Amino acid sequence: MLYEHYKKHAELNHSIYFDGKNTTLGQVLDDHKDYFNKPPSYLLGIDSSYKVAKGKKLKVVTAIQYLAPDKMVTSNTLCPNAERNGCSDACLKDSGRLGMMNSQRAMINRTLFYLYMNDNYYRQLRYEIDKAYMTYGNDLAVRLNGTSDINYKDLVKDYPHIQFYDYTKNRNMMMKNKNKNHHYTFSGSMFSDYSIKELKQAVKDKLNIALAFNTANSKQDTLKIPHKLFGVELVSFDETDARFKDDQGSIGYLSRKGSSIKVRKQDDQEINNFFITSSNLDRIQALEIN
Repeated sequence: MLYEHYKKHAELNHSIYFDGKNTTLGQVLDDHKDYFNKPPSYLLGIDSSYKVAKGKKLKVVTAIQYLAPDKMVTSNTLCPNAERNGCSDACLKDSGRLGMMNSQRAMINRTLFYLYMNDNYYRQLRYEIDKAYMTYGNDLAVRLNGTSDINYKDLVKDYPHIQFYDYTKNRNMMMKNKNKNHHYTFSGSMFSDYSIKELKQAVKDKLNIALAFNTANSKQDTLKIPHKLFGVELVSFDETDARFKDDQGSIGYLSRKGSSIKVRKQDDQEINNFFITSSNLDRIQALEIN
C-alpha cells in the first residue's frame, strides 16, 4: 500500500502549510489516506494553466508538471537555489489554481511518488511523455519544472525529437546543459547580493532571462516595470509561456496577476524602497555591465 510506504519513509513531522492552515505532512497523509494510497492519476497536465495555454497561438501544446516545490514536503529541497534567491515565499504554489486544496494535494502526491517511488515515477513520466507526443506530435513542448528546479538531463536526452523548456534559478545547471532540445530561461531576482551577482553574470553570458514583478498594472499598483536592465531592453513574457521561441539573449518581464491588491502593495513598497535606497542603488550601479 502506498499510504503505508509513505508513512514509513516520508518525513511525517515535516511542517507544511496545507488547505489554509499549518499542519504536518503526516497529518495530511492521515486526513487523506485513500487519496495517497493511489499513484498520481497524472504527472503532466496538458495546457493546464491559463499562461501555458497561451502557447496555442503559436501552435504549441504544453505538457507541464507541478511538484511540491522547495522544502514544501521534504527537508531536501527540490529547488536548490530557492533560499539564496529568496523565492520560496513567492513561489507559484499558492497562486491561482495551485493554491486550491485539490491542487496542493495533487502536487504533494506527485512529489511523494517522485521521492519514494522513483522508479515507478520515471516509468509513468516516460509513458505520459510518449502518449502526449503520439497525440500532439511536433506541436508538443514539455515543461517538467512548473514549480520545481530538478535536473532532468538524463531523461531529456532520450527524447531529442521533443522540445523541453524550463525556467531555472540554477545558472550553473543552465550553463552545463548539453541537450539542444532543452531550452532554459534564467529566473532572475534582486533579492540579495548573491542573486544580483547571478543576474549580472547571466546578462554577461547573454542568457535568456525572466524577471517577475508582482503587479497587475492597475491604478492601485505603484510599481512600474523598468524598460531596461543593465542597458538591455525588457520585453513582455506575459504573452506566451513558450520561452524557447524567444530570441537568444532576450530579457523579459512577467507580471504576477493572481495576488491580492494588499499583497501587491506590500511587495511594491518593498521593491520601490529597494530602488530608492542609496545603498542599494550603489550596489546595483556597482554591478552595471560596462
